[in-house]
Amino acid sequence: MSSAIVDANGRYIEVADERGSRDPFRGRLLVLGLLFVLTLPMTFLMVLAAKPKPPESPFLEVAQRLGVPAYRIHGGRAVFLSSCALCHGENGEGKIGLGKPLRNSAFVQEHTDEELFSVISRGRMPNDPENTTGQLMPARGAQALSDQALWDVILYLRAMQDPTQPTTSLDDWIVRTEQEGGAQQQAGLVGESTGIGHDLFVASCSACHGPNGEGMPGLGKPLKTSAFVANLSDDELIAFVKQGRPIWDPNNTTGVDMPPKGGNPALSDEQLMEIVRYLRSIHE
Repeated sequence: MSSAIVDANGRYIEVADERGSRDPFRGRLLVLGLLFVLTLPMTFLMVLAAKPKPPESPFLEVAQRLGVPAYRIHGGRAVFLSSCALCHGENGEGKIGLGKPLRNSAFVQEHTDEELFSVISRGRMPNDPENTTGQLMPARGAQALSDQALWDVILYLRAMQDPTQPTTSLDDWIVRTEQEGGAQQQAGLVGESTGIGHDLFVASCSACHGPNGEGMPGLGKPLKTSAFVANLSDDELIAFVKQGRPIWDPNNTTGVDMPPKGGNPALSDEQLMEIVRYLRSIHE
């Protein structure tokens, strides 16, 4: 659009109308842009509010009480499941004939972290006077666990305790020493060879294969009557024990991991030979 004005000489001069020269869509675009800028943060906040929150850690309260991050208790649980649950149960409920209950355990509650660390790191032989089950507790879960892993397991054990509940009875786990010649006899240790091969076998292998190679249901196969053992040479048997048999091995028919050297990496070839000699001596 344009308009006309009269100059000093009386002539008409056409002047462009600035309002008419503007883009008619410019105002609309400015309004839309302003609305977008204003509504974008609000939309983002609404999306965040609608997004479901991740569940809180079940160990958050106990982690705060112990003064540790919750992820360490979760890590301890993972180590427990892989190294301890086989004998003590996935939830620490214990397995009769193997490991005692650890949930709401008087033993756990009455001992310091340092004392628990000492027991787990050293293990407990079947003939230990404080071993009331007659079963081997292998050192470091028979997995050569690091110190840090043991401390995290102890944190998980603390998380298993509920001070408002009574401690779990151990009557089904304690071997009665006054019956059948005591705990060692009930565990099958009296009258058997007590040589170095036997001792090494008990320390590294008996948790799964039994204190005298008789096997443990759901764990390790019997070795006293094993055709597999009989058909291997001493060197082949040592090589097999050094390698172990993981659960993904197609020849593993138990579904239970057999760790290299029974989970005791410190065993030397000479000590493995002693174990093989013991196996030969008990083979039927």
